[in-house]
Amino acid sequence: MDKVIHILKQQAEVFLLDAGEFYPFGTYINMQNKIIPVGTYSENDRPSSLDVIDLIEKAFKDNIQKGDCKVAAMAINVSIKENNKSCDAIEMRFFEADKEVYKKYFKYEIKENSVEFSSAG
Repeated sequence: MDKVIHILKQQAEVFLLDAGEFYPFGTYINMQNKIIPVGTYSENDRPSSLDVIDLIEKAFKDNIQKGDCKVAAMAINVSIKENNKSCDAIEMRFFEADKEVYKKYFKYEIKENSVEFSSAG
C-alpha cells in the first residue's frame, strides 16, 4: 500500500507543479506485481471530475472482480477543513478484493520546486 501511496503522490506532484491542479487519476498493482497507471479518455476536453471518478472506480472494481489486480487506488484533488480553515488535499480511495473502499487524506502545499504532503486529520 505504501508503494501505491508513494506513486500517487509523485504523480500528483507533477500535475500540481505543472498546472496547480489535477483531474482524478489512479494506479493499481496487477497480479504480477507490476504498477499500472490509470487515467481516462473523454471526447469532452473538460469532463466533470465526477464522471472521471465513476469511470476509474468502475475500471478498478471490474479489474478486482476479474482477479486482474491486487490493490488499486485513485487520487482526487479536494479541499478539506481543518480547524475551520480550508486546506488543499488529495483524497486517496483504495480498492481491494473483499474489502470496502476506504479513504485517506493528505494535505499538500505547493512550493517553488516541490509539493509538501502531510497527513490530514
